[in-house]
Amino acid sequence: MRNEPLHAYSLHQRAYQDKRSIYYLLTKEYGVLHGVAKKGIPQFVPLTLFATGKKSLKTLQQVNIAAAVPSLIGQQQYAALYVNEITLKLLPVEDSMPVIYEQYSHTISNLQQPLSLQQLKMVLRLYEQVLFNELGFGIDLELDSEQVEIKADSLYRFLVETGWVEVDEEDSKLALSAEFVKGNQIIAMRSGIDIETIEVWSGVHRQLIDHLFGYQPLQSRILWQQFYRYQ
Repeated sequence: MRNEPLHAYSLHQRAYQDKRSIYYLLTKEYGVLHGVAKKGIPQFVPLTLFATGKKSLKTLQQVNIAAAVPSLIGQQQYAALYVNEITLKLLPVEDSMPVIYEQYSHTISNLQQPLSLQQLKMVLRLYEQVLFNELGFGIDLELDSEQVEIKADSLYRFLVETGWVEVDEEDSKLALSAEFVKGNQIIAMRSGIDIETIEVWSGVHRQLIDHLFGYQPLQSRILWQQFYRYQ
């Protein structure tokens, strides 16, 4: 790579030298990219830059903000940190993911608007859905774990490694448990993420995220919980 023009967002950075930092970028052209540049590159803003280098750590130059955008504050800021964390840790390095890049850009733009908590959940679930689908972790909403069509009047439990497992009648007394989902809700999920199905999507996505991260706590999630604890 030599003087390659890139469009990017900064996902994370860490100190490297007195005047430079190592940056972890999401680029339109190469997916996640690691590089060294002067300190001070902001997060959550679209960037243009040039990258040079044959090794995994590139030299980043002529870094500019492509467009002025509103600052993120409060819950939107913590949500954006969460988006950055799952993006950085789940995407392979230097593997172009243009669909994810476009959805990331759209997500950050949405987070820069005033949002209710319900609207915020919608924005995050939509991003997670694109991320999962592009990485091959899409959720089958047609068939259960036995390859039988989902039945509207049955109860199911979602397990990451097997899919939707139908609940036996003897467990029906636990139907009010949050981990059980009615078949008609799963069928409704086929129409996409909306207000009616957002809580089910949130529960399923939470399981997927926890599984993919080896059930280790996400730093952004901890910060978000602390933010609400002290409100």
